[in-house]
Amino acid sequence: MKKQLSLRLLMLTVLVLTIMNACKKDEPTSEPEAVATSAQALRSQQLISSSFGIALHGAEKANGLLNNSTEERCSAVTIFPADATTFPKTITVDYGSGCTDSDGKFKTGKVIVTVDKIWEANTQVSIQYDNYTEDGASLSGRFSLKNQSTASAGIYTVQAEDIKAADNQGNTLDYDALQTFTQIAGHASWWDWSDDVYEINGSIQTVLTNGETVNWTINNPLTKANNCLWISEGTGVLNINGLEVGVDYGNTTCDNKANVTVNGQTYEVTL
Repeated sequence: MKKQLSLRLLMLTVLVLTIMNACKKDEPTSEPEAVATSAQALRSQQLISSSFGIALHGAEKANGLLNNSTEERCSAVTIFPADATTFPKTITVDYGSGCTDSDGKFKTGKVIVTVDKIWEANTQVSIQYDNYTEDGASLSGRFSLKNQSTASAGIYTVQAEDIKAADNQGNTLDYDALQTFTQIAGHASWWDWSDDVYEINGSIQTVLTNGETVNWTINNPLTKANNCLWISEGTGVLNINGLEVGVDYGNTTCDNKANVTVNGQTYEVTL
């Protein structure tokens, strides 16, 4: 009798736990949760845009297109080999124990950029982060871009592999991405990095601190200018636990805001 009772209690416990887990898995994401998750997940897009700028800037620097005296950067930059003809080159941007860079971010550690002859078709630039942080947020992993440009436009395929980011509050992002950056302005003045503007298409898969996976798909191309730290235009959709959240970066304004729409309600988030 005791064995039968114990067996029944065990089966009942398993059944209850199974039902609870099923209910928890299917529990819909609330609107406040979706808004907070959206702001966190969209950081991966911002980090990719920033990494693209670092990679392209490094490539142009290695090619001698940039005047070092006009740059207001707090880092120590070394290029090896230092001659004008040998490629690939390794560019090390060393922020040491920390300084405030020209973009207003406090940075530590190193960014190591490997540059091939990026002006030639199918060549690459890659970034590796070495104990690197921005405003207390760490970044590691490998980021690369491949030149697929035409005579009239700069086109780069951007790949982020096993990127891991963590802020000083314990929030983490693990993400992979495949995107295309197409130049839509500044191509004629190839010597001037600051007037370049790019359209971004593609997708990102992000895993958040709680293990939740968020898929980001761009619907209308995002706009990112080199002279702006933020994406200023474009729309897309975040899929959060089956809930679709619309994202709108606005209309050309350079700021760290975006609108997210959940169940017909629109909220502004800070990126």
